[in-house]
Amino acid sequence: MYPRERTALIVIDATNDFIAEDGKAWPGLREVCEEVGTVPNMKRVLEAARAAGIQVLHAPMETQPWDYGPWKHRTPSHDGMFQAQLFQAGTRGAEFHPDFVPADGEVVVTAHKTFDAFHGTDMDVQLRQRDIDHLILCGLTTNTCVDSTGRDAVERGYSVTFASDAVATCTMDMQRATIDLNWPRYAQQIATTDEIVSALENVK
Repeated sequence: MYPRERTALIVIDATNDFIAEDGKAWPGLREVCEEVGTVPNMKRVLEAARAAGIQVLHAPMETQPWDYGPWKHRTPSHDGMFQAQLFQAGTRGAEFHPDFVPADGEVVVTAHKTFDAFHGTDMDVQLRQRDIDHLILCGLTTNTCVDSTGRDAVERGYSVTFASDAVATCTMDMQRATIDLNWPRYAQQIATTDEIVSALENVK
């Protein structure tokens, strides 16, 4: 199902502001993360990808002082990130969580500013140059960055698998709506961590 040379794991926004105990956004994500087991499952998927020898790409968000505040067409999410100063470049909040620090040979994609980790980044180039067309997505948040990145990937011709229990967002209603209603419309596969780990154990 996942050809080794053509498959990549995309880990989205595994940074301290989201999933560290003192992260700025952690209080809003903690309940869903803990109910779903998101962070441990993200770790399992990452470990399985590394063991299988498939390419891993890390897609972080990082902000600068000139982002969002002066923008004329801000979204409510932009306003929230600006007010909280999430993912500020040079701060601990924008750094990778210790459990998700990129290993040698793994790609750190240019930081994205909006939800889609393809938009304004080198994600597509990094994948195309490696002849990768099967993507497994995990990370934060389910209904924004993970969803937007997966949608764009499908439009670009990639096969997309979402790790349904290795993602999280602010409420279980948002989580279920995205996974149960949105993803079945366009994802090639929606799989649990157990299913993905089992599949990666058998890559060829």
